[in-house]
Formats: sequence, structure tokens, C-alpha cells
Amino acid sequence: MELPTVHPRFPLTGPAESDRDLVGERFRSQGGVVRARLADGTTIWVALSYRLARQVMTDPVFSRAAATRPDSPRSAEGLALPAMLSSLDGEEHVRTQRLIMRAFTPKTVEGMRPWITDVVHDLLDTIAGLPQPVDLVTMFTAPLPARVMCRLFGVPYQDQERFGRWSEMLDSTENPDEVIEAFGLFHAYMRELIVRKRARPGPDLTSELTRLAEETGELTPDEVANNLVMVLGAGIDTTVQQLANSLITLLTERDQYELLCRRPELVDNAVEELLRCLILIPTGTMMRVATRDTELGGWTVRAGEGVVALQHVANRDPDAFTAPDRLDLQRPDAGRHLSFGIGRHFCVGAQLARTEMRIALRELTRRFPAARLAVPAEELRWRDGSLMRGPVTLPVTLT
Repeated sequence: MELPTVHPRFPLTGPAESDRDLVGERFRSQGGVVRARLADGTTIWVALSYRLARQVMTDPVFSRAAATRPDSPRSAEGLALPAMLSSLDGEEHVRTQRLIMRAFTPKTVEGMRPWITDVVHDLLDTIAGLPQPVDLVTMFTAPLPARVMCRLFGVPYQDQERFGRWSEMLDSTENPDEVIEAFGLFHAYMRELIVRKRARPGPDLTSELTRLAEETGELTPDEVANNLVMVLGAGIDTTVQQLANSLITLLTERDQYELLCRRPELVDNAVEELLRCLILIPTGTMMRVATRDTELGGWTVRAGEGVVALQHVANRDPDAFTAPDRLDLQRPDAGRHLSFGIGRHFCVGAQLARTEMRIALRELTRRFPAARLAVPAEELRWRDGSLMRGPVTLPVTLT
């Protein structure tokens, strides 16, 4: 049986300013799976339909641990460390996830809501007094998650700027040396922080995770540090870019922004719909490797071959969502999106990211109902060579 066409490059998306993956959508309509070529010439399988993306993310035959091996396919130049939660399978994954989630409980996140709201108010008070237009990346979407994550993990306020810088370096898709340097700096910092928190614990997740790891003996200090880097690094830049992209979309589709201003009770569902509609990571889910021959969309994926699910294409599958290309803040099933993953590798920081975005959008639309882009959307500059899609700056006139 002839194999499906190989697309000449991966990721499939075009310019960063586009919030549609038209190539991926075309292949999705032709069967839901395609093969594509990585920069090093390796061919991988790409799941594009909602059904097949779910299969890739939930079937244990597609292994994250196997993708950490030195000779495994790589969709980006990022690190794939065996000791990180995102790189584990089976019982080892369950054990590590259980420990992290004991420190990262829903009660913990809910308890953060009042001071996240205070941070948002503080940032909005500052930008309200600035000359217009204001760059919302510099003044709002970047400092918000950095402050939240640093307080959550007990990181001193003065270190927030370099944490944000390291998080951005970790997202490089073109400079592996920069990624390695950022991870080394991040890891060394977290090891020192663990030592300090062991001696003088505080009401933060670093102290709690260090205590739990020592009590259970299930994670070494290096493994604790690796996972703290993963959660911190991912928790900062993903929220920075998702919030910035969401604001661009809302301010471009003005009727939806005005709807949110009039009906703030829609904000929870609005966040889900924005997560569904937007492209954040053009390379999709983290690479997985088939551990045995298996079927995917009627094709045979051979053991050792790489497989990726593109959530942003699956989230616009007409077999899963009605009128999927329309932004609808009142969509009743928006929360069925795959943007945080599904199954065992569901994002541990999903609830925190949702909480930050809900508070940020609710308070910004309440405070600045007349906000508008200060330049045409097509003139915005977008980041190059980064795992995360997002604008370099976001000039907005607020009043």
C-alpha cells in the first residue's frame, strides 16, 4: 500500500502572523494524517483530525520516554530530559505526576485567585497612567505570569526578569546552545533554591515539593529541579504568548471584545474558546515515538517512527466542532479542545493558566472597554525562531 504524501517541511504552518494552519487543515480534510519532513530529513507522522490527535495523546504505544533517546526524532531543538514529567511513561510518570500534583492542588490554585487579581490590578493601574499607546507585552502579558510563577515557587521578586528571559531562551527552535545554556542557568538556580527552602521552608511550591520528595524518597534533588524548571519555564512563556495572542484576536474581532465587556460572566468560556481557536505551538504536542507497529488513520506507523499531534488543527475539525473557524465566546463545547493535552500528559499547570487568563481578560475588559490596536493587525511583528507563536510587541490604545 502506497504511503501518504510527504509534506516537505515541518511544522506545516506558514507565517507566524497567521492564526490558521491552512496546510494542516487541507491534509486533515484528506484523511486526518500526513507525513512530514523534519529539518534533518527525518520523516514523521502528523495527526491532524480530532479523533487521531486524541489517539496519539492517549495510546501508550506512542511513547514520550522513547522520544528522549539521543537518536529519536526532534521537531525542535528543545531539550528532552528523561527526568522530566513530560518525558516519562507508565508507572514512572504516574509516580512523578502524583508527587507534583500533591504540591500543585486545585485548592492551592484557587487560593491564589485574590493575589493574582491584585497583580492584575497593579499592572493595569500602571499602564493606565502611561502615554498611549502602551505595549501590552512588556507591560502586561509578560510581567503577569512571571510574577505569579515566582510567587508560587518562592522566587525573590528581583529575579523575575531573568526567569522570564530564561523561559524565552528555552523556547528557541534555532539555537540549541541557547536552550542548553538557559536550562543550565535555570537548573543551577533551582538547585540552590531547593537548598535554601530545605533549610528555611516557606508557603510555596518549591518548599512543598522538596518536603514531599524527601518524605517519599521518590525524587532526587536533581529530578525535583528538572521538574521545577519544566513547570516554571512552561508556565511563564506559554501564558505570556497565549494571553497576547488572545488579546490580538479579541481586538481584531471587535464584536467579541465588546461582548466580553458587556457580559463578563462569559470570560471562563471565552478563555476556552480562545484556547481552541489559536495557534500557540506550531509544532503541536511533544514528539512521541511508536514502540511497536500500530495503526493510525488506516496507515501503519512502524516501531521507532516519530508521531506528533497538531492540536490547533484538531481543534478546528468540523467533525468535532460546529462552524469551527468561527470565534464564538458562547460556544457550549469549547472546553473540549485539546490545547492542554489529554490523558496522562494533561498539563499540570492548566488550572493556573486558565485562572490567570480569566482574571486578566475580565479585569482588562472591565477597565478598558474602548481598548483598540494602535496599528493594523497585519503590521504587528511576530517572534522568529521560537517554539511559541506570539507578537514581539502589542501596541494598544486603551482609552
